[in-house]
Amino acid sequence: MMKKHIIVSVLFLAALLPVACNKSSSTTTTKPSLNGLSMNQAPAYVAQNAVLTFKAEVGGIYTSDGTSPVVGLYWQVGSGQKDTLTLDVRKSNPEYTCKTDTLGSYTVFCYAFSGSDYYTTSVSSSFRAVDPENVLTGVAAAEEITVNGKTWKTKNQSHDTMGLSFRNSPIMDGIIGRMFSWEEAQTVCPDGWHLPTVAEFEASFADEDGVINAADLMADASFLDQKMWEYFPQMPISNKYGFNALPLGYIDTLDTFYTYEKYGEYAMWWTADQYEDAGTYLYIYKEYPEVRQYHGDKNSLAMAVRCVKD
Repeated sequence: MMKKHIIVSVLFLAALLPVACNKSSSTTTTKPSLNGLSMNQAPAYVAQNAVLTFKAEVGGIYTSDGTSPVVGLYWQVGSGQKDTLTLDVRKSNPEYTCKTDTLGSYTVFCYAFSGSDYYTTSVSSSFRAVDPENVLTGVAAAEEITVNGKTWKTKNQSHDTMGLSFRNSPIMDGIIGRMFSWEEAQTVCPDGWHLPTVAEFEASFADEDGVINAADLMADASFLDQKMWEYFPQMPISNKYGFNALPLGYIDTLDTFYTYEKYGEYAMWWTADQYEDAGTYLYIYKEYPEVRQYHGDKNSLAMAVRCVKD
């Protein structure tokens, strides 16, 4: 009889356990969240001691439960102290100013909050403060070279009003130049210089077979201590003439972010030539030993320009 009573008692307790668990889980709730915060983005590269202003776009903030609570903002740089700017974003368009006191990487965070009743939401902008004099290493120092009677610039062309800066960073314009559409490229060279034709490139750099060896033009350069031509097994990079070809890729302006495509893989320059409705360009690709030519859309593609003297 004792064994029977023990079995009945265990069964009775087991029957109670699921009821208690179900009751506990039924009271679990999830907090609503804030969404829709945005802010402007800094250039990828800025100078040391630059002063950057960030503006939070708060008009699109909404809650997952459809209510309209008071929403505040706070800002934070990296893991630094949080800086509360405003407790009610409906009364202002809040801004935050950050100064890049030291060289290195920064991330500015913006958080939207509403007490402890809502999950916060955040956005961020990451960038790097650099010394422009030490960004690029491994390039020949001469500003001009003369090869087979033609004088060339050894940097890609920049411009104050035309073209797109490298990763939206104007600080890089004087270091690696801007990128231009074919139409822009026709006019960006300074007085006394012009956009070269394919024939002018070949007259200076091609061998007796009409081939331009890519390694002769390529600089064994590093950008912020990272090798730019990381993969080029065909022949040793010589930069024979001091041309300083860099693998900056190109920009497809149909992409609204204007990001550089094929960085580290292609060096590309517009020429004055065209084929039907397309512009002609020369390019170095990391897997080809020679410089090649192709054609691209005159308006939507942006790439480098190298000027030759009149």
